[in-house]
Amino acid sequence: MPVSDNTVLRQFKHRVRERRDAAPLRAVAIDDWSWRKGFTYGTIIVDLERRVVADVLETRSAEDTANWLKQHPEIEVVSRDRCGLYAQGARQGAPQARQVADRFHLLQNFRESIERQMTEISRFAGRPRLPPVPGDRDEALRFERRHARQTLFDQVKLLHASGKTLIDIAVETGVKRRTVAKWMKMDVLPHRRRLSLKTSSPLYFKEFLTRRWAEGDRVGRRLFQDIRRRGYTGSFSNLERLLSTWRASNRGKPQPQQQLSKPVAEGPAVDPATGWQISPIVAASLCMKPRPMLTPSETAKVAALKKASPSFVTMRQLAMRFRGLLRGDDPDKLDRWLHDARHSGVRAMQQFARTLSRDSEAVRHAIAEPWSSGQAEGQINRLKTLKRAMYGRAGIELLRARMLPLEPT
Repeated sequence: MPVSDNTVLRQFKHRVRERRDAAPLRAVAIDDWSWRKGFTYGTIIVDLERRVVADVLETRSAEDTANWLKQHPEIEVVSRDRCGLYAQGARQGAPQARQVADRFHLLQNFRESIERQMTEISRFAGRPRLPPVPGDRDEALRFERRHARQTLFDQVKLLHASGKTLIDIAVETGVKRRTVAKWMKMDVLPHRRRLSLKTSSPLYFKEFLTRRWAEGDRVGRRLFQDIRRRGYTGSFSNLERLLSTWRASNRGKPQPQQQLSKPVAEGPAVDPATGWQISPIVAASLCMKPRPMLTPSETAKVAALKKASPSFVTMRQLAMRFRGLLRGDDPDKLDRWLHDARHSGVRAMQQFARTLSRDSEAVRHAIAEPWSSGQAEGQINRLKTLKRAMYGRAGIELLRARMLPLEPT
């Protein structure tokens, strides 16, 4: 009996729709997938015991996730990444379920924190960081801009948690959509990366100039000739603009010998094999890698990083303990690790510990239980293949039908 293509598809979707809610669920993993990366996202739910897709939702929101979970009150375990929407949806829709943070995403977030810290160090191109001059107008402006960005970041996170779309958030806040999409994935607002200083900028010689200024040598022409002999390629007027801010900050004050604060002995490390600076991405990756897994060249890089940066030493110690914590089965050790991270003196580690504390129960379950979102990541790869094959010719219903199993498992 001949049938049309539409009839086959209609019967196929009807059959999947009939048996979609037939099997009871006990442990599920929830993750997002993109209709259009950076703009619109959907949700995939995987049955961790049967290793099959339980459902595919068209949107990514706490409300839709909660509504779906309310239809399955038998669920006992919800494995998720650290997305706040799914945590909120699980609390509302399945308060009886244990939420389990995904261990891969925990390590990934930790590595990103290390990368931010190493980026902050490398911004100064190997020169020690000097304390800001009291009353420095540029420093005050930078603080105001940073505060304004932080306010916008917090507003974006609140709107995202309330379930608003990326485009709605961009319209309401005035922030570009790409920036909103980037911020939605972050727990902490990253510091803006500054370009490495060049020899045409007097700030490249700030350490030398500050020392000479403290010694009482404040004649612009003489300082100009001194830094010219050290490689300065900029103009005298450029140097004078910097010196004028220093003079303004000291105007009306007595001129005793200034007591310079001891600079922090931090700086980017140089690869002993190539002579190139080790990038923050490579440094973060090496910081997370145990010693038995390091190659000889990587061991040399780690040694150079430890020598150049005390912060790297602290972060590596915390990283090895955090890896061991996630591979072990003793969640009671988490409190001690969080305490040590908060008191490490490394800002990135302190920020990571604060965000982890807000989700500590899910992290404890990740340590004590075997569940993870690895299966969801694999099913998302399969979904991407099917989505691209049907691009422009099908919608969520057919995509869901092709993702769900045809026969009971």
